[in-house]
Order: sequence, then C-alpha cells, then structure tokens
Amino acid sequence: MPDRRKQPSGEFGPSSSGLFTPEPRTGAHSDLGIGDFSLTRGLERLQGRRDLLIYMHDNPDPDAMGAAMGLKHLVECTTELRATLALGGIVGRAENRAMVERLKIPLIPAEVLNTDHFDTIAIVDSQPGTGNSSLPPDRDLDIVIDHHPAREESARAAWCDIRPQLGATSTIVLQYLREKSIPLHTNLATALFYAIRSETRDLGREATAAERDAYLFLIPLVDHHLMFRIQQPKLPRQYYEALDRALRQAEVWGDVITVNLGAIPYPDLVAEVADLLLDYEAAQFVLCCGRFGKQIFVSLRTEPTQRRAGELMRQLIGSDGAAGGHGTTAGGRLFVPVTSDADLQTAFEHLVYRLLDLTGRVGAPRFPLLG
Repeated sequence: MPDRRKQPSGEFGPSSSGLFTPEPRTGAHSDLGIGDFSLTRGLERLQGRRDLLIYMHDNPDPDAMGAAMGLKHLVECTTELRATLALGGIVGRAENRAMVERLKIPLIPAEVLNTDHFDTIAIVDSQPGTGNSSLPPDRDLDIVIDHHPAREESARAAWCDIRPQLGATSTIVLQYLREKSIPLHTNLATALFYAIRSETRDLGREATAAERDAYLFLIPLVDHHLMFRIQQPKLPRQYYEALDRALRQAEVWGDVITVNLGAIPYPDLVAEVADLLLDYEAAQFVLCCGRFGKQIFVSLRTEPTQRRAGELMRQLIGSDGAAGGHGTTAGGRLFVPVTSDADLQTAFEHLVYRLLDLTGRVGAPRFPLLG
C-alpha cells in the first residue's frame, strides 16, 4: 500500500542526533567466521567465470531488486560475467510492480531457469538456510550479500559480505560501485535510491550514516519523475478490498495490533497492512497474517523503542516455518499447508497468543480496532 503519510522534510541533522546510527568500522559477525570483506579479492575470484545467476528472497522488495541490479552492473563492468536476475515468487505490491515496469528490471522466473547453465550463483538481501528463497538445493553459493543477521551457512561462500549494522543491502552494493568508480545509469541510480528510501522509510527507520551518505550521493542522479510514478502507482480494486478487510478484522490488545487477512492476492500484502497499522497511535507491535495459496505468510512490525522484531518472529515461527528480520521489521511463513479459513484462523490464534506471551501482554484488554 503506498505510504501516503507526510514524509520527513529532508533536512539532515548530525549523526549524533539519534536519527542515524553510525556504521561500525569492524564486522559484527566475526564469531561466525565472516570477517571484513575485500571487494578487490571478491572480483578477482570471478575472473574466468562466464554466467552469474543472482537470486533474491522470494517475492522481492525494492531493496532486494535494487541490490540485484547493482550487483549485475558491477560484475558486468568489471569481469567477463553475464548476470541474470532470478525471480522467486511474485512481485505483488503496486509500488514494487511499478518499480519493475518503470525501471525495466530484467527478472526471469526461477522455475524456468536451467541452473546448470550458470557457473556462479549469488544471493542478495537474503542468505542460504532461511527458507525464503528459490535457491537450488544442490548448488553451492559463490556470493552472499545481505544486511540481516549472519547465518553459519553463509560463511561457506567465497564472497560473503554481511553487514547487519546497515539499514539496506543496496547500501552495500552502492559502496562497491563507488569503490570501483563505476558510473550509474539513471535507472540503476533510481532503483538504488528507491530501495534505500523504502527500506529505511525515508531514513527514519534503522538508517545509518552510510544510508545518509548514499541518499545524498544518489539524489542528483535520480529520475524524480520516475520516482513519483513508482511511489504513487494506480491501485487495483484488491487494494481497497484488503484495506477494508484489514480495518474491519484488526483487533487491539493494549499496544499490540493483530489482523488475519484470510486469503490474499499476493504474499507481501501482509507487510503492507502491517506497515499501515503501525501508524495507529497506541501501536507498539503489529502482527498480520494471510493465506496465499496453501501457505501462511506472517509479518511483524514494531516501534523503534521495541527493536526486536526479527528475534520475536523467529520465536513465533520456531521450527514450524521460515522466519527472518531485524530491528523493527520481520517476516515469516509456515511450512504446514492450509486449505481453509478455519485452519488459517487456528494458526493465527496460536501466533497471537504466543506474541502476547513473549511480549508480556497476556491479559491485555481486547477490542476491535473499529466499532
């Protein structure tokens, strides 16, 4: 759902103001064997390679697509590699579809690709073992680039650059391009800018000094007419149906908002609704779920004062599915297939009461958001 709230004015204070978190100088994941990354060595290892297949998490968001576009541009400008972007799932959100169409992002459905054709495999904005991507199970990864908490499986990749202290994966990829002085064409600059802007909610959510620097670097390179068309797309009837259903179904448990959307037209609708409901004046936590096909998708949002969304989501899902996230945003899906609204409601109620227990809200007064 488009963010129609008033945006920040664009005035930037010093990093000590609390709006930006300074970027640590050393890796925050050395305990997993993932140390400081050398771009020069990473590119040297790709010499002699022919074809690179770049994966993102399924149902990719702007940060995943921007980072994938940037990595494609980087390797094609510095090596003999030809890069292909693999799409797992669908691009459902109106803004994300507009981004793909307006910026002409060349996404190829993962299920039609012959992975044997590619001698190099990468993933951006996700990692192996998360369960949220279409990575081929029988192939080793060569490149992992992400800003989510590091996983042990990622350290097996020769090119492993994971920086959970940053606000966006696109920030990392832009730093690569700047380090190698590679010019950015307008569509790529616009994609990276929109990726960082949307991932950090205009630098207001989990942004660091690195995102501020990237933002200011990209502004003069962006096609702002295209940006407007991406951010303000025409909306289908499904948007208003989902909005109506979300508002009527949402329940309030003190400062926790929960909503079961039922059957949904695309998976990231749960994230859209969660973002919307976090604007409610009493909300500190928002849990939203819905059923796409036979799978249950879950989204969790928290206020910056409750920076533990990723941890909470992993506890909520446990071994029943795949979960990931970081400070204020997290998502997951359940592995057990569901075929009815009754099955979905049962799973949803379990998630709600688990969240109330984890956050110490059991016994909070319960009432509908409207009425």
